[in-house]
Amino acid sequence: MLSLPMEYIECLFIGPGEKAKPSALKNNLIHSVESALVHVEMRLEQGLSRWLVVAVNDHSGLDQLDDPNFCVARFLEQASARWAPDQVMLIADVGLSPYLDSGHSVVLKEGLVDLEASYQAAIRLALRFADAGAHYVAPCLSLPDQTSRLGAALRRRDLVCGLMPYSTKFSSSLYGPYRSTVGSSLGFARKSYQFDFSDAEMALHQMDEDFRQGAEIAIVKPALPYLDVLQDACRRSRRPVAVYHVSGEYAMAMAAAKTGLLDPQAYFSEIHAAFARCGARYVIGYAADNFLHHVSD
Repeated sequence: MLSLPMEYIECLFIGPGEKAKPSALKNNLIHSVESALVHVEMRLEQGLSRWLVVAVNDHSGLDQLDDPNFCVARFLEQASARWAPDQVMLIADVGLSPYLDSGHSVVLKEGLVDLEASYQAAIRLALRFADAGAHYVAPCLSLPDQTSRLGAALRRRDLVCGLMPYSTKFSSSLYGPYRSTVGSSLGFARKSYQFDFSDAEMALHQMDEDFRQGAEIAIVKPALPYLDVLQDACRRSRRPVAVYHVSGEYAMAMAAAKTGLLDPQAYFSEIHAAFARCGARYVIGYAADNFLHHVSD
């Protein structure tokens, strides 16, 4: 058996409706609440216990957070009631793109980022998810005070929930399949408020700030073009670092595998080993089957 010193966090898409349906990412479904619970049970039997929960909404707007049937909240409520925190880790993605018509991760007014409106929108999401039973919330506004603002809001409500921000989230062309899945209008566009891919030091500074503001785990995103950043992040932090092998990276590998030019199992084993060498404590992604196969062979 080949053992990796890190654990997998599977991205789990959840949408409204009674049945699961395909996503833009091969071997990854948009689950209903019911099918997500079945999927989690299956993964637990296979040895996986951590999920990043992402909403796929049938309409935009934060008003759906007030709906008792809101799919992500229902899943979190039922999963946290069924399994104890030492059995599962439920991380709720606090991204605004599935909720905004613009498809952006922040609120824009006249083309500029409205900081306060962005923070308030993220706080609404974080409070709803934490109240539903999330063990962590993962803010991805790419704004400097996202961790401290969400942490203060959680404390005011006496909600015990960890903070796992996307600290070094680079403006990348590799988010397209994810955006297609959650219905974002941005496609392959890059975002000016995210970190420039040539400015690693600024991104690492934000990670330091997030830890100072109370983050328990930080995320480096994307993965393969930023292995230098991942290694530096792991070396400079005493707290755990997760790396997100994003949708575009996964989709390219699956496309190459479909042509017969790449053995996907060998490929994923290789890149997961690379993340482990860098010091990552967790890897987030869409290739849980390949990770489980790797560590059990």
